[in-house]
Order: sequence, then C-alpha cells, then structure tokens
Amino acid sequence: MTLPLPASPRILIVSADEKTTAELSERLQGWGYPVQVATDGVEGGKILAGPTPPGIALIDAVLPSLGGIELVAEVRRRARKSVAWTMLMNDHVDVDTVASASEAGVDDLLLKPIDALDLRMRLRVADRVQTLRSDLEEQTKAVRFHASHDSLTGLWNRESMLNQLFPETDRVQRMRTPLTLLLLDLDRFSSVNFEYGYETGDKVLQELANRFRRFLRSYDLIGRCGEDEFLIAMPGCTAEQAMSMAVRLKQTVLQRPFTAGRDALTLTASMGIAQSKGRSPLVVLREVERALQDAKASGRNAVREYSVVSPVRPEAECAISSSSARMLMPFPTER
Repeated sequence: MTLPLPASPRILIVSADEKTTAELSERLQGWGYPVQVATDGVEGGKILAGPTPPGIALIDAVLPSLGGIELVAEVRRRARKSVAWTMLMNDHVDVDTVASASEAGVDDLLLKPIDALDLRMRLRVADRVQTLRSDLEEQTKAVRFHASHDSLTGLWNRESMLNQLFPETDRVQRMRTPLTLLLLDLDRFSSVNFEYGYETGDKVLQELANRFRRFLRSYDLIGRCGEDEFLIAMPGCTAEQAMSMAVRLKQTVLQRPFTAGRDALTLTASMGIAQSKGRSPLVVLREVERALQDAKASGRNAVREYSVVSPVRPEAECAISSSSARMLMPFPTER
C-alpha cells in the first residue's frame, strides 16, 4: 500500500526534453503534486524569482538560453526570500559537476534516466525541508513582530515608534513638509480596570487600537507608549489640522460606547500636540509630553498645543524662552 505524501507543494519542471517533461509530469501529478513546466532557463528563472515561486524545482542541466547550474546561481543571487528546493537533472554526475552545482546553490542531484522510487524519496526529503524552512520563517516573522509591536494592541511599541520618527524627520527636513505629533492619554482609565477588571480593560484597549487603525490614514504612525497612552505621528499634517483631528478622534473613536461587562462606557482623553519642524524627535517628544501635562492640569478631556513664548523685552541680554500651551476650550464632559 502506497501512503500519500503529507503535503503537495507545486513542482516546476524546467526542461527542453519533451519526453522527460511528459514522463515527469504524469508521474508527479499521479502522486498528487501540482506541476508547472518551463522549456528554457530564462522562463524558468522568471518563475523561480517571481512573487509565488514553486516549492520544488526539477531543472535539467542542459537548457536553451541559460544552463541549469547558471539558472540556480542567478536565482539564488537575486532572491530576496527563500526559493524553491532545486534538483539538478543530468545524464552523468562527476566531481566537477557536484562542485559546480554545490557552489551555485543546487540542493540535490538526479541522475537521468530518473528512477521513480529514488525521485519519490528525494521529494519526501525536499518537502520536509521546505516545511521546516517555512515554519522557521514564520517563527522569525513572529519574533520580529513581537519585538517591535505592543503585545496587547498590535500597535508599534515605544522604541519602534521612536526608531521610525528619525527617518520620518529626515524626510521632513528634505521635503520641507509638516509633521505633527499627538500624544493621547485616556482619562482615569485605571478606574475601568478597578471596576471591571484588567481583562475587560485589555479588551477596551484592543478595541480602541482597532478603531485607531480604521480612523487614521495608512501612512500615519501610531504606537502604544504606556498603559493608556498613545503616540500618533501625522506626516503632512499642520498643527491646525491636528487640532481638527483631535476633535474627530474624540467624536469618532472615543465617544462610541465600549463594552465593559454588561455595561457600555465612553472614554475621554487628554491630548498634547507638537510640531516637528525637522527637529530631533527627542526634542519634539518632550514638547508634546509637556502639552499633554498642561491638558491634564486643566481638568482633562482637553487638547493643548505646545508653543514657545518669546521674552517681552528684546533688550534683555540673554533670550530666555519659556514654554506654554495654546489652550482650546475643553471638550464638554460626557454624561
């Protein structure tokens, strides 16, 4: 009794030999493998380097346009991600062929005429290796994601957010376009955790993050920088536009009820705003934090924009700048 293979990756046959191609195609399809055929090296290279490469490739050593070993070497050189498991088919195998194939990145060698049992066993090995490679790539992606994103909300974490602000600031300096930061802190969110429990509080934060994603533009950056604090970077957005954005954030994102157990609650937030003007993100972050502190000090549920007030007397020997916040009317407290 012949057991089926556990998986059936797509197999590419690259060969100008019609007889070999026909025999392999019939055999592989009988084993449950989807088959794709290319008749020369250039065509095979396009498929292997394409956006959806096959899992396994059987490549003839002698091909029109581009030989099998040269084809594999070129694909390996150009590939930005893992490529197919490559098997080189040849009429003879000698030391020079093995050395050239190994240097080019060929994974396995098949002696023609190809024995069915030998091919089947090699395909099982190739399939297992490709599965392990795919699993490893997924795990690597997951590790990178968790290293750069907040584990609860999936938003950027503070460190990653800061890392992205530096190249964004370089772009602002080069293009002379505005960039505004908005720092949002939920008002008295600790009472939600206290009254409904941390599990409910976590669900509220997750729903809030999803609302942020739907509300913001695709090129806006948002990260969770504290338990209930979120930093939003808005390229191309002036301070006046950021103020308008803050009002719409309140109306569209915060005022819609959140589920908390059997209850429905609405949230309010204090927000600080500061303009980049191409300066260091570390400087702008200090300014937006000061604006947020002013918003909290005013009674919360308000927005403040950071600004620098120049001294009144220009004849002063040393110009000492002081910070203040341009105050908007506080949002009306929700009932």
